[in-house]
Amino acid sequence: MKIIKNTIGNEVKVFAETFENEAYEQVKTLANFEPYQNAKIRIMPDSHAGKGCTIGTTMTIADKITPNLVGVDISCGILVVELQEREIDLKELDMVIHEHIPSGFNIHLIPIHSFNFDNLRCSKHVNLERAILSIGSLGGGNHFIEVDKSKDGGLYLVIHSGSRNLGVGVCSYYQNLAYEKLNSMTDKKKELIESLKAQGREKDINSELRKLQQPKFCKELAYVEGQDFEDYINDMEIVQQFASLNRKTIAELIVGYMGWHINERFETIHNYIDTKNMILRKGAVSAQKGEKFIVPINMRDGSLICIGKGNDDWNYSAPHGAGRLMSRSKAKETISMNEYKDAMSDIYTTSVNDSTIDEAPQVYKPIEEIMQAIEPTAEIVEVIKPIYNYKAN
Repeated sequence: MKIIKNTIGNEVKVFAETFENEAYEQVKTLANFEPYQNAKIRIMPDSHAGKGCTIGTTMTIADKITPNLVGVDISCGILVVELQEREIDLKELDMVIHEHIPSGFNIHLIPIHSFNFDNLRCSKHVNLERAILSIGSLGGGNHFIEVDKSKDGGLYLVIHSGSRNLGVGVCSYYQNLAYEKLNSMTDKKKELIESLKAQGREKDINSELRKLQQPKFCKELAYVEGQDFEDYINDMEIVQQFASLNRKTIAELIVGYMGWHINERFETIHNYIDTKNMILRKGAVSAQKGEKFIVPINMRDGSLICIGKGNDDWNYSAPHGAGRLMSRSKAKETISMNEYKDAMSDIYTTSVNDSTIDEAPQVYKPIEEIMQAIEPTAEIVEVIKPIYNYKAN
Protein backbone atom coordinates (compact mmCIF):
# COMPACT_ATOMS: atom_id res chain seq x y z
CA MET A 1 0.00 0.00 0.00
CA LYS A 2 1.12 3.54 -0.78
CA ILE A 3 0.09 6.73 1.02
CA ILE A 4 -0.30 10.10 -0.69
CA LYS A 5 -0.93 13.11 1.58
CA ASN A 6 -2.67 16.17 0.20
CA THR A 7 -1.95 19.76 1.17
CA ILE A 8 -4.24 19.65 4.22
CA GLY A 9 -2.79 16.35 5.47
CA ASN A 10 -5.61 14.08 4.35
CA GLU A 11 -4.35 10.62 3.35
CA VAL A 12 -5.09 8.90 0.07
CA LYS A 13 -4.48 5.14 0.16
CA VAL A 14 -3.30 3.36 -2.98
CA PHE A 15 -3.80 -0.42 -2.88
CA ALA A 16 -1.98 -1.05 -6.16
CA GLU A 17 1.37 -2.86 -6.27
CA THR A 18 2.04 -1.54 -9.78
CA PHE A 19 1.35 2.21 -9.88
CA GLU A 20 2.63 4.35 -12.75
CA ASN A 21 3.87 7.94 -12.40
CA GLU A 22 1.09 9.38 -14.54
CA ALA A 23 -1.54 7.80 -12.30
CA TYR A 24 0.30 9.10 -9.22
CA GLU A 25 0.19 12.66 -10.56
CA GLN A 26 -3.50 12.33 -11.43
CA VAL A 27 -4.35 11.13 -7.93
CA LYS A 28 -2.28 13.90 -6.34
CA THR A 29 -4.05 16.53 -8.46
CA LEU A 30 -7.45 15.13 -7.49
CA ALA A 31 -6.60 14.96 -3.78
CA ASN A 32 -5.35 18.55 -3.75
CA PHE A 33 -8.34 19.95 -5.68
CA GLU A 34 -10.19 22.07 -3.11
CA PRO A 35 -13.70 20.57 -3.52
CA TYR A 36 -12.30 17.08 -2.86
CA GLN A 37 -9.62 17.77 -0.24
CA ASN A 38 -11.75 16.25 2.52
CA ALA A 39 -12.93 13.29 0.45
CA LYS A 40 -11.95 9.78 1.47
CA ILE A 41 -10.06 8.60 -1.62
CA ARG A 42 -9.02 4.97 -2.08
CA ILE A 43 -7.30 3.71 -5.23
CA MET A 44 -7.91 0.10 -6.28
CA PRO A 45 -5.25 -2.52 -7.18
CA ASP A 46 -6.12 -2.42 -10.90
CA SER A 47 -5.51 1.33 -11.13
CA HIS A 48 -3.86 2.95 -14.12
CA ALA A 49 -3.85 6.41 -15.68
CA GLY A 50 -6.98 7.38 -17.59
CA LYS A 51 -8.27 10.42 -19.44
CA GLY A 52 -8.44 13.14 -16.81
CA CYS A 53 -8.41 10.81 -13.82
CA THR A 54 -7.13 7.45 -12.65
CA ILE A 55 -9.08 4.31 -13.46
CA GLY A 56 -9.64 2.53 -10.15
CA THR A 57 -10.61 5.64 -8.18
CA THR A 58 -13.12 5.44 -5.33
CA MET A 59 -14.04 8.48 -3.26
CA THR A 60 -16.73 9.84 -1.00
CA ILE A 61 -18.66 12.80 -2.38
CA ALA A 62 -20.97 15.43 -0.91
CA ASP A 63 -22.54 18.23 -2.96
CA LYS A 64 -20.16 18.63 -5.89
CA ILE A 65 -19.08 16.24 -8.62
CA THR A 66 -16.90 16.27 -11.71
CA PRO A 67 -18.77 14.33 -14.43
CA ASN A 68 -15.41 13.32 -15.93
CA LEU A 69 -14.65 11.33 -12.77
CA VAL A 70 -17.50 8.96 -13.53
CA GLY A 71 -16.57 9.22 -17.20
CA VAL A 72 -18.33 8.77 -20.51
CA ASP A 73 -19.22 5.09 -20.17
CA ILE A 74 -21.61 5.63 -17.29
CA SER A 75 -22.57 2.38 -15.55
CA CYS A 76 -20.40 0.18 -17.70
CA GLY A 77 -20.62 -3.22 -16.12
CA ILE A 78 -20.87 -6.98 -16.37
CA LEU A 79 -23.89 -9.25 -16.46
CA VAL A 80 -23.20 -12.84 -15.41
CA VAL A 81 -25.74 -15.47 -16.50
CA GLU A 82 -25.39 -19.00 -15.14
CA LEU A 83 -26.63 -21.50 -17.71
CA GLN A 84 -28.37 -24.82 -17.14
CA GLU A 85 -26.56 -26.26 -20.17
CA ARG A 86 -23.24 -28.07 -19.69
CA GLU A 87 -22.41 -28.51 -23.39
CA ILE A 88 -22.87 -25.80 -26.03
CA ASP A 89 -22.01 -25.27 -29.69
CA LEU A 90 -19.34 -22.54 -29.68
CA LYS A 91 -19.30 -22.18 -33.47
CA GLU A 92 -23.04 -21.59 -33.52
CA LEU A 93 -22.69 -19.10 -30.65
CA ASP A 94 -20.07 -17.15 -32.59
CA MET A 95 -22.38 -17.01 -35.62
CA VAL A 96 -25.31 -15.79 -33.48
CA ILE A 97 -23.23 -13.01 -31.94
CA HIS A 98 -21.81 -11.87 -35.28
CA GLU A 99 -25.28 -11.81 -36.81
CA HIS A 100 -27.43 -10.41 -34.00
CA ILE A 101 -25.22 -8.35 -31.62
CA PRO A 102 -23.85 -5.14 -33.19
CA SER A 103 -20.40 -4.20 -31.90
CA GLY A 104 -17.95 -1.34 -32.21
CA PHE A 105 -19.79 1.74 -33.50
CA ASN A 106 -22.55 -0.40 -35.04
CA ILE A 107 -26.12 -0.34 -33.72
CA HIS A 108 -29.40 -2.03 -34.63
CA LEU A 109 -31.27 -0.87 -37.74
CA ILE A 110 -34.61 -0.91 -35.91
CA PRO A 111 -35.30 -0.71 -32.16
CA ILE A 112 -35.56 -4.06 -30.43
CA HIS A 113 -36.45 -2.64 -27.02
CA SER A 114 -38.13 0.50 -25.70
CA PHE A 115 -36.88 2.80 -22.93
CA ASN A 116 -38.57 5.71 -21.15
CA PHE A 117 -36.47 8.88 -21.38
CA ASP A 118 -39.21 11.20 -20.02
CA ASN A 119 -37.32 11.97 -16.80
CA LEU A 120 -33.91 12.48 -18.45
CA ARG A 121 -33.33 16.18 -17.77
CA CYS A 122 -30.66 16.67 -20.44
CA SER A 123 -32.68 14.83 -23.09
CA LYS A 124 -32.56 17.76 -25.52
CA HIS A 125 -28.76 17.57 -25.55
CA VAL A 126 -28.27 13.87 -26.35
CA ASN A 127 -29.09 11.62 -29.30
CA LEU A 128 -32.07 9.61 -28.07
CA GLU A 129 -32.77 8.08 -31.47
CA ARG A 130 -29.31 6.52 -31.54
CA ALA A 131 -29.66 5.48 -27.90
CA ILE A 132 -32.80 3.43 -28.62
CA LEU A 133 -31.09 1.71 -31.55
CA SER A 134 -28.08 0.95 -29.31
CA ILE A 135 -30.02 -1.23 -26.86
CA GLY A 136 -28.68 -4.74 -27.34
CA SER A 137 -25.29 -3.71 -28.76
CA LEU A 138 -21.84 -4.45 -27.35
CA GLY A 139 -19.53 -1.54 -28.16
CA GLY A 140 -15.77 -1.79 -28.61
CA GLY A 141 -12.52 -1.53 -26.66
CA ASN A 142 -12.45 -3.86 -23.67
CA HIS A 143 -16.13 -4.80 -23.95
CA PHE A 144 -16.63 -8.50 -24.51
CA ILE A 145 -18.92 -11.52 -24.55
CA GLU A 146 -17.52 -14.71 -23.00
CA VAL A 147 -18.59 -18.15 -21.96
CA ASP A 148 -16.65 -19.19 -18.88
CA LYS A 149 -16.48 -22.59 -17.19
CA SER A 150 -16.25 -23.30 -13.47
CA LYS A 151 -14.27 -26.16 -11.92
CA ASP A 152 -17.40 -28.31 -11.68
CA GLY A 153 -18.26 -27.77 -15.35
CA GLY A 154 -20.88 -25.04 -14.91
CA LEU A 155 -21.13 -22.55 -17.77
CA TYR A 156 -21.52 -18.78 -17.44
CA LEU A 157 -22.42 -16.27 -20.14
CA VAL A 158 -20.48 -13.11 -19.23
CA ILE A 159 -21.34 -9.81 -20.93
CA HIS A 160 -19.28 -6.64 -20.47
CA SER A 161 -20.92 -3.57 -21.97
CA GLY A 162 -22.08 -0.10 -20.98
CA SER A 163 -24.33 2.83 -21.79
CA ARG A 164 -23.03 3.20 -25.33
CA ASN A 165 -23.29 6.68 -26.86
CA LEU A 166 -25.91 7.81 -24.33
CA GLY A 167 -23.32 7.88 -21.53
CA VAL A 168 -20.98 9.89 -23.74
CA GLY A 169 -23.67 12.46 -24.42
CA VAL A 170 -24.76 12.85 -20.80
CA CYS A 171 -21.19 13.14 -19.47
CA SER A 172 -20.16 15.61 -22.17
CA TYR A 173 -23.20 17.82 -21.59
CA TYR A 174 -22.68 18.11 -17.82
CA GLN A 175 -18.90 18.45 -18.04
CA ASN A 176 -19.24 21.31 -20.53
CA LEU A 177 -21.93 22.88 -18.36
CA ALA A 178 -19.65 22.65 -15.32
CA TYR A 179 -16.79 24.37 -17.10
CA GLU A 180 -18.96 27.12 -18.58
CA LYS A 181 -20.58 27.98 -15.25
CA LEU A 182 -17.38 27.96 -13.24
CA ASN A 183 -15.63 30.00 -15.89
CA SER A 184 -18.34 32.63 -16.30
CA MET A 185 -19.30 32.88 -12.61
CA THR A 186 -22.71 34.14 -13.72
CA ASP A 187 -24.57 32.13 -11.10
CA LYS A 188 -22.23 33.15 -8.26
CA LYS A 189 -22.62 36.83 -9.17
CA LYS A 190 -26.40 36.43 -9.28
CA GLU A 191 -26.44 34.70 -5.88
CA LEU A 192 -24.25 37.43 -4.37
CA ILE A 193 -26.46 40.22 -5.71
CA GLU A 194 -29.64 38.54 -4.44
CA SER A 195 -28.05 37.97 -1.03
CA LEU A 196 -26.92 41.60 -0.69
CA LYS A 197 -30.34 42.88 -1.75
CA ALA A 198 -32.01 40.66 0.82
CA GLN A 199 -29.72 42.19 3.45
CA GLY A 200 -30.54 45.72 2.27
CA ARG A 201 -26.95 46.26 1.13
CA GLU A 202 -27.55 47.39 -2.47
CA LYS A 203 -24.84 50.04 -2.14
CA ASP A 204 -22.23 47.33 -1.50
CA ILE A 205 -22.99 45.32 -4.65
CA ASN A 206 -20.27 46.78 -6.88
CA SER A 207 -17.53 46.59 -4.25
CA GLU A 208 -18.47 43.01 -3.29
CA LEU A 209 -18.57 41.91 -6.93
CA ARG A 210 -15.01 43.20 -7.37
CA LYS A 211 -13.92 41.00 -4.44
CA LEU A 212 -15.40 37.91 -6.06
CA GLN A 213 -12.46 35.86 -7.26
CA GLN A 214 -12.36 33.68 -10.36
CA PRO A 215 -11.98 30.15 -8.96
CA LYS A 216 -8.77 28.32 -9.72
CA PHE A 217 -9.56 24.93 -11.21
CA CYS A 218 -8.32 22.35 -13.65
CA LYS A 219 -10.63 22.28 -16.68
CA GLU A 220 -10.80 18.47 -16.58
CA LEU A 221 -12.01 18.64 -12.96
CA ALA A 222 -14.69 21.30 -13.44
CA TYR A 223 -17.61 20.33 -11.23
CA VAL A 224 -21.37 20.73 -11.03
CA GLU A 225 -23.10 21.85 -7.85
CA GLY A 226 -26.54 22.92 -6.67
CA GLN A 227 -29.35 22.16 -9.11
CA ASP A 228 -26.86 21.02 -11.76
CA PHE A 229 -25.55 18.43 -9.28
CA GLU A 230 -29.08 17.17 -8.67
CA ASP A 231 -29.77 17.04 -12.40
CA TYR A 232 -26.57 15.11 -13.07
CA ILE A 233 -27.31 12.54 -10.35
CA ASN A 234 -30.84 12.09 -11.72
CA ASP A 235 -29.61 11.57 -15.28
CA MET A 236 -26.73 9.33 -14.24
CA GLU A 237 -29.18 6.99 -12.49
CA ILE A 238 -31.37 6.87 -15.61
CA VAL A 239 -28.30 5.99 -17.69
CA GLN A 240 -27.56 3.21 -15.17
CA GLN A 241 -30.98 1.73 -15.92
CA PHE A 242 -30.32 2.07 -19.65
CA ALA A 243 -26.94 0.31 -19.43
CA SER A 244 -28.42 -2.52 -17.39
CA LEU A 245 -31.19 -2.97 -19.97
CA ASN A 246 -28.58 -3.03 -22.73
CA ARG A 247 -26.72 -5.94 -21.12
CA LYS A 248 -29.92 -7.84 -20.34
CA THR A 249 -31.08 -7.41 -23.94
CA ILE A 250 -27.80 -8.83 -25.27
CA ALA A 251 -28.24 -11.81 -22.95
CA GLU A 252 -31.87 -12.32 -23.98
CA LEU A 253 -30.93 -12.27 -27.66
CA ILE A 254 -28.11 -14.80 -27.24
CA VAL A 255 -30.02 -17.11 -24.91
CA GLY A 256 -33.07 -16.97 -27.16
CA TYR A 257 -31.27 -17.73 -30.41
CA MET A 258 -29.20 -20.48 -28.77
CA GLY A 259 -32.20 -22.04 -27.01
CA TRP A 260 -30.42 -21.99 -23.64
CA HIS A 261 -31.94 -22.01 -20.15
CA ILE A 262 -30.94 -19.76 -17.24
CA ASN A 263 -30.30 -20.78 -13.64
CA GLU A 264 -29.55 -17.37 -12.15
CA ARG A 265 -27.92 -14.05 -12.99
CA PHE A 266 -26.21 -11.14 -11.25
CA GLU A 267 -24.78 -7.82 -12.33
CA THR A 268 -21.68 -5.86 -11.31
CA ILE A 269 -21.29 -2.24 -12.40
CA HIS A 270 -18.50 0.32 -12.39
CA ASN A 271 -18.22 3.99 -13.49
CA TYR A 272 -21.05 5.29 -11.33
CA ILE A 273 -22.00 6.97 -8.08
CA ASP A 274 -23.49 4.81 -5.34
CA THR A 275 -26.07 7.41 -4.28
CA LYS A 276 -27.17 5.42 -1.22
CA ASN A 277 -23.68 5.68 0.32
CA MET A 278 -22.43 8.65 -1.76
CA ILE A 279 -19.36 6.82 -3.04
CA LEU A 280 -18.02 7.40 -6.54
CA ARG A 281 -16.49 4.40 -8.25
CA LYS A 282 -14.49 4.98 -11.43
CA GLY A 283 -13.29 1.61 -12.68
CA ALA A 284 -14.21 0.05 -9.33
CA VAL A 285 -17.09 -2.04 -8.00
CA SER A 286 -19.13 -2.27 -4.83
CA ALA A 287 -17.95 -4.87 -2.29
CA GLN A 288 -20.43 -4.47 0.55
CA LYS A 289 -20.51 -7.29 3.12
CA GLY A 290 -22.07 -10.38 1.55
CA GLU A 291 -22.37 -8.80 -1.90
CA LYS A 292 -21.64 -11.03 -4.89
CA PHE A 293 -19.59 -9.53 -7.72
CA ILE A 294 -17.25 -10.42 -10.56
CA VAL A 295 -13.72 -9.22 -11.36
CA PRO A 296 -12.69 -10.00 -14.96
CA ILE A 297 -8.94 -10.47 -15.44
CA ASN A 298 -8.23 -10.92 -19.16
CA MET A 299 -9.24 -12.90 -22.27
CA ARG A 300 -7.22 -15.97 -21.22
CA ASP A 301 -7.40 -16.14 -17.44
CA GLY A 302 -11.10 -15.47 -17.00
CA SER A 303 -12.78 -13.91 -13.98
CA LEU A 304 -12.99 -14.04 -10.20
CA ILE A 305 -16.40 -14.49 -8.61
CA CYS A 306 -16.21 -12.85 -5.21
CA ILE A 307 -18.16 -12.02 -2.07
CA GLY A 308 -17.58 -8.60 -0.52
CA LYS A 309 -16.23 -8.21 3.01
CA GLY A 310 -17.61 -4.70 3.57
CA ASN A 311 -14.23 -3.11 4.27
CA ASP A 312 -14.78 0.54 5.21
CA ASP A 313 -11.10 1.39 4.64
CA TRP A 314 -11.53 0.32 0.99
CA ASN A 315 -14.67 2.46 0.60
CA TYR A 316 -16.59 -0.84 0.45
CA SER A 317 -15.06 -1.32 -2.99
CA ALA A 318 -12.98 -3.69 -5.10
CA PRO A 319 -11.19 -3.49 -8.47
CA HIS A 320 -13.27 -3.82 -11.63
CA GLY A 321 -10.59 -5.85 -13.41
CA ALA A 322 -6.88 -6.52 -13.56
CA GLY A 323 -5.83 -3.11 -14.83
CA ARG A 324 -3.65 -2.33 -17.80
CA LEU A 325 0.13 -2.60 -17.66
CA MET A 326 0.52 -0.58 -20.85
CA SER A 327 -1.45 1.76 -23.09
CA ARG A 328 -3.21 0.55 -26.22
CA SER A 329 -0.56 2.11 -28.45
CA LYS A 330 2.24 0.57 -26.37
CA ALA A 331 0.53 -2.84 -26.57
CA LYS A 332 0.40 -2.67 -30.36
CA GLU A 333 4.12 -1.87 -30.42
CA THR A 334 5.09 -4.52 -27.87
CA ILE A 335 2.92 -7.63 -28.31
CA SER A 336 3.50 -9.81 -31.37
CA MET A 337 0.64 -11.60 -33.12
CA ASN A 338 2.31 -14.96 -32.43
CA GLU A 339 2.43 -14.21 -28.69
CA TYR A 340 -1.21 -13.19 -28.79
CA LYS A 341 -2.31 -16.31 -30.66
CA ASP A 342 -0.31 -18.58 -28.34
CA ALA A 343 -1.92 -17.02 -25.27
CA MET A 344 -5.41 -17.64 -26.70
CA SER A 345 -4.77 -21.08 -28.20
CA ASP A 346 -7.05 -22.96 -25.78
CA ILE A 347 -10.04 -20.63 -26.23
CA TYR A 348 -12.55 -20.61 -29.09
CA THR A 349 -12.44 -17.13 -30.62
CA THR A 350 -12.58 -15.41 -33.98
CA SER A 351 -11.48 -12.12 -32.43
CA VAL A 352 -7.70 -12.62 -32.28
CA ASN A 353 -6.33 -10.21 -34.87
CA ASP A 354 -4.53 -6.89 -35.26
CA SER A 355 -7.55 -4.84 -34.20
CA THR A 356 -7.80 -6.52 -30.77
CA ILE A 357 -4.12 -7.04 -29.95
CA ASP A 358 -4.31 -4.12 -27.49
CA GLU A 359 -6.57 -6.41 -25.41
CA ALA A 360 -4.14 -9.36 -25.34
CA PRO A 361 -3.78 -11.10 -21.93
CA GLN A 362 -0.19 -9.83 -21.59
CA VAL A 363 -1.45 -6.23 -21.55
CA TYR A 364 -3.04 -6.67 -18.10
CA LYS A 365 -1.67 -7.12 -14.60
CA PRO A 366 -1.26 -10.81 -13.66
CA ILE A 367 -4.14 -12.62 -11.99
CA GLU A 368 -1.98 -13.55 -8.98
CA GLU A 369 -1.32 -9.88 -8.20
CA ILE A 370 -5.03 -9.06 -8.15
CA MET A 371 -6.01 -12.16 -6.16
CA GLN A 372 -3.49 -11.32 -3.46
CA ALA A 373 -4.30 -7.61 -3.42
CA ILE A 374 -8.07 -7.94 -2.91
CA GLU A 375 -7.88 -10.22 0.16
CA PRO A 376 -8.81 -7.38 2.58
CA THR A 377 -11.97 -6.49 0.65
CA ALA A 378 -13.16 -9.70 -1.02
CA GLU A 379 -13.39 -13.45 -0.64
CA ILE A 380 -12.75 -15.28 -3.92
CA VAL A 381 -15.27 -18.12 -4.18
CA GLU A 382 -14.67 -19.22 -7.77
CA VAL A 383 -12.28 -18.68 -10.68
CA ILE A 384 -14.11 -19.22 -13.97
CA LYS A 385 -12.08 -19.79 -17.13
CA PRO A 386 -13.06 -18.76 -20.67
CA ILE A 387 -13.86 -21.37 -23.30
CA TYR A 388 -15.21 -18.72 -25.71
CA ASN A 389 -14.38 -15.03 -26.20
CA TYR A 390 -15.74 -12.34 -28.50
CA LYS A 391 -14.57 -8.75 -28.86
CA ALA A 392 -15.45 -6.13 -31.46
CA ASN A 393 -13.00 -6.43 -34.34
